[in-house]
Amino acid sequence: MVFSLLRCLHRPSRSPGRVRLEDIAESSVLLESCPARAACFAPADARRTDVANPFLDWVSTPIGLTAHVLRDVVYDVDSRVLIKDGKLVEETCYLQPSEVLAALRVDRARLVRHAGPGVAVPCSDHWPGNYYHWMTHALPVMAALSDRPEIRRWGRPCWLLPDLLPWQRQTLDLLRADGGGRQALTAGRQYRLDRVVYCNIVAGAADFALSRLCQSVFPRMAERVPVTRRRGLRLYVDRGGAGNRAIPNEAVLAAALAAEGFCVVRPERMTVSEQIDLFRAAAMVVGPLGAGMTNIGFCRPGTLVYELVPDHHANPCFLAMAMRGHLNYWADQYPTGATARDHVARWEAGIDVGRVLRQVSGLWSGGTRPVLVSDGAA
Repeated sequence: MVFSLLRCLHRPSRSPGRVRLEDIAESSVLLESCPARAACFAPADARRTDVANPFLDWVSTPIGLTAHVLRDVVYDVDSRVLIKDGKLVEETCYLQPSEVLAALRVDRARLVRHAGPGVAVPCSDHWPGNYYHWMTHALPVMAALSDRPEIRRWGRPCWLLPDLLPWQRQTLDLLRADGGGRQALTAGRQYRLDRVVYCNIVAGAADFALSRLCQSVFPRMAERVPVTRRRGLRLYVDRGGAGNRAIPNEAVLAAALAAEGFCVVRPERMTVSEQIDLFRAAAMVVGPLGAGMTNIGFCRPGTLVYELVPDHHANPCFLAMAMRGHLNYWADQYPTGATARDHVARWEAGIDVGRVLRQVSGLWSGGTRPVLVSDGAA
């Protein structure tokens, strides 16, 4: 299955000439232990005969979410990779092409010493402006490390961040992870860090895991946003402004769903508070794989989520997010005609609008109830 490949990409095997965090860490803290759980779907859908769900056999990743304290390492800004004594740190090589990693080494012409006080904390991956990556990689790191006293004893955190976009500043204001200072990173630079706390969440360790820690940032932000809408909206998350995985006839799909009573939304045009208030009021969310679907993290338990999965890139990250939030999730895979099997290829064939409408109608008329997912905790 495609998600097996994704899992392999997320969890790099030991490579020659590299070191692991556990081998070089001065000390470590287990932040959360995430269990393995079979995929859980909306009850009304499990009885359907026209199943095209690519995730029926999926199991969440069992993993420990950790924070490691390291001494005297180099941080390469462009790749977000750590280098220790000339060797790449394995777990930080998140989805980097092999040719980039093969060429990566300490470059003294680009090297500067990190001058900030306290302990440095890398908080973003190499897609710093992507909404999904920011919400699920950066914010959980800041929330976790600002709240834990055993982390604070290493020093006041200094968040290593990209130049922040306006919406990213909005998320930080809502999150109120006030325990650290901030230092903006300069593209092309390498930083020598005397002491660093590296959390594996920033490299996607929890993407396919049932992490209460990662889910907690959504209600934490939402509690600061006034409720202005009654629950019951049906939303379609439109990717019309995106280049990656563009759907050539998406405007036709959006118009057809609008005629059925859906509110067609472009989250990137809204403030973060507006997105929170909108998705919190949703009874159903429909959309293709894309960053805008990250907002299902703000949905209330029991909300119905229907994901339109491109057959050239079946990624179960939103299934994991739905299970964390106790949402009623279903997915169907749609043929795209794409020749490339990657996360950026566009839909060449367009999407079957009639099929989407039939599936949405069946899901909605079938009714929903909350699916409470046990994480194994007492």
